Amino acid sequence: MSIALAVLALLVASAACGLSVAVALRVKKLLDPLTQEGALSRRPDELPAVGTVVPAVPGLVDMDGNEVRLPVPGTQPWILSFQSVGCSGCEQQLPGYAKFLRDAGVDRDRVVSFVVGEPDGVALYQDQLGELAHVVAGEKQAPTLIGELGVSMFPTYLVVDAEGRVTVSSGSSARLAGSVPELSASALARS
Repeated sequence: MSIALAVLALLVASAACGLSVAVALRVKKLLDPLTQEGALSRRPDELPAVGTVVPAVPGLVDMDGNEVRLPVPGTQPWILSFQSVGCSGCEQQLPGYAKFLRDAGVDRDRVVSFVVGEPDGVALYQDQLGELAHVVAGEKQAPTLIGELGVSMFPTYLVVDAEGRVTVSSGSSARLAGSVPELSASALARS
């Protein structure tokens, strides 16, 4: 009888251990995508703060070989975004971001998109945004800017006023579109 109880206890312990492993693997599977590309840090307090001044960055060149000036000169607001190659959220939001830029009628010279990662991956963003934004391969050109602005997650979308101050800071292209009603197509297109 004691052998039967010992075998039963061993079977129950094995089943519990197997269940624990299965739960742990399931939790890991659920958490892994959230921990990649800073997705857990999607709290608004970890985005660049409203009021942050965008520093001047000399010598920037977009994927077409054009010089890009930051802050963007002029008297109208402009858009600054940060994406990363291999960031599933960035790729998922890319069509929505492009649609926002098209629908808002934002002049290409008033939109700068930094993309960090392998050059082959940056080409996707150039293909999708090239006619709507100056796409800058940010791996070598923007590390100081990313650090000074406190960009800790990708994607990050900023609306910047004519004085170079961040007025809207979002980790979502949908929230970007919904949070800038004061930036009509005519206001952004005038430059």
